[in-house]
Amino acid sequence: MMYQDTYFVPKRTGTYADVFLAYGLATFLDRLAGQAKGEFARPRIEIADAGPYYEIRLGEPVRAEWIPDGLFFRSPAPFLTNRRTQADEVPPDTSTRDVDKTWDQVRAYQESRSALWGEGIRGSDLEQQLRDQEPPGDWTIVAFLGDWRMQAMGIYNRIVAQWAADRSITAEHARVILQLFATPDSDESALKAWKKVARGLRVQETASQLLNPHQGKGLNEPKANALRMDNIKDRPWLEEFLKTVGLWACLVPRRVVDVEDWKAYVLAPLRLDWRVHQEVMARFNRYLWNERRRDETSLKSDATSLLLFTRAWLDYVEAAGKDNVDFDADPTSAVPEKVVAGFHVAQFKLLSRNAYTMVNLSFLNLPRWTGTPRSRAEVLALKEVIDEHLSVIREIDETRSDGYNLLRAYRDFVAGNNWSAFFEFAAGYSHEIIRRYNAGARWVPTFSPSQLRRLIMAGNKPLSPIVENEGFQNVAYAIRYSTIIPQGRKAQNKDSLYDVRYGLGAELKRKATVRDEFIVALSEFMQSYNQENSQKLENTGQQMRRDLRTTDIEEVVRLVDEYGSEVVANLLIAYGYAREPRETEPDSAQPQN
Repeated sequence: MMYQDTYFVPKRTGTYADVFLAYGLATFLDRLAGQAKGEFARPRIEIADAGPYYEIRLGEPVRAEWIPDGLFFRSPAPFLTNRRTQADEVPPDTSTRDVDKTWDQVRAYQESRSALWGEGIRGSDLEQQLRDQEPPGDWTIVAFLGDWRMQAMGIYNRIVAQWAADRSITAEHARVILQLFATPDSDESALKAWKKVARGLRVQETASQLLNPHQGKGLNEPKANALRMDNIKDRPWLEEFLKTVGLWACLVPRRVVDVEDWKAYVLAPLRLDWRVHQEVMARFNRYLWNERRRDETSLKSDATSLLLFTRAWLDYVEAAGKDNVDFDADPTSAVPEKVVAGFHVAQFKLLSRNAYTMVNLSFLNLPRWTGTPRSRAEVLALKEVIDEHLSVIREIDETRSDGYNLLRAYRDFVAGNNWSAFFEFAAGYSHEIIRRYNAGARWVPTFSPSQLRRLIMAGNKPLSPIVENEGFQNVAYAIRYSTIIPQGRKAQNKDSLYDVRYGLGAELKRKATVRDEFIVALSEFMQSYNQENSQKLENTGQQMRRDLRTTDIEEVVRLVDEYGSEVVANLLIAYGYAREPRETEPDSAQPQN
């Protein structure tokens, strides 16, 4: 019965501990098949969320001959060392990772990159040399586990070391693992039988906070109705070993630089091909490495993690050479939200000088607005949308109260498909744009109308008729050329005929709660906008903006009646304060015919 093509990992905890276990079992089966069949003949493996459990599906059933009595292979999880590690502590036949040498490699690479930054090395031999010096993509896991204040390295190493110490019964370990996960309900009798074989070994292991976030000290109740301060519960060593193996496949630690927190992101699969997952994670880690030269604050780290993983998946789809393909019908080329649910996130705070404590567990859904691209061109367009969002949120200062509120709203949007939060962000960001220009910035990243339209078409199609309406577009144009365009020209010391209408977005947002008041405010703006155009033309013979027409307000009023004043107002603010990256603006006022 245990020699089958599907195995099951029950979701007993509802935390990332279940995910670690699923990835650990997939890694174990992949290594077992590779040992028996050769590295290039291993079967395809898929991890699928089946509701109450994860399914690990193989392209062919496990066979009895894969598990000979003399079976042994190195632990897929390495043993961690540092300058204090004694030679006799390192288990035999076990790969190692040195924490101190990893940090030395990271610092050396950072120094080399800083020295060459801005030297125009792209495409040169120096670029390849610099890339060759890059630390491995999983170096942050080494740093995270090796941080002595995490108090995880000792338990982790003890779990890993026992695999080599038990090499005489490796085959029995393998058979028990297969039996344990052969059905959706774990076969606990398999563990009882294994404990008899493993006498003299450590069959139970401390449930560390890192591997079992639901069983940290004070968190031993299934419901939050009591606080227990007794000893942390133990778990079977076999399961803890699989978790240590699995974390290397799905854990992405990031440092929150302003408060020195660690945030651990654990990728939760929906239907994920094992080989594709490995390739995408490699791309994702490269993106995060480049992101580390920026300020990593808590909210920003959440948002960029979601966006960068989505971009890494789209990179894979593009690189796969797919064109005019229904990606939804091809699991290996599916859009990210069809294959990955999102990230479990644990935040570890340094509450004392000597120890990190887990202070928060949450879940971030992957963006649900990539739609279903049908061609390579659509994939490229979605990547442009993501790049634009990254450029906007990277420059927001989370340490400011208004910046914190902006990033909180954006995270609610990107992780929860909350369009109200996006409109809240867009309205607040309109103030941020003007504030930065007034503070002396010569350029402020903004959304562009074309990319906003792509975003809405992919994630909120019911709003498409609004943004495609000509009257709406003309009014948004007028808002843009009354706010960020003249403010931007002023910041760049360029001539502008028109004054900046400060607070226009806030006024429209405030009036939007009452239909008639919003229509009056918008009509007054349109009237004064056209009047200013006429006065400039009369006084100077020059005009930089096109006039609004009576049909524009008629179309906007019709949209308000159909969709509501708040929806239309929010979109007008978002589009009005957007700007094409290469939008053609006259460098000087031109005479109008």
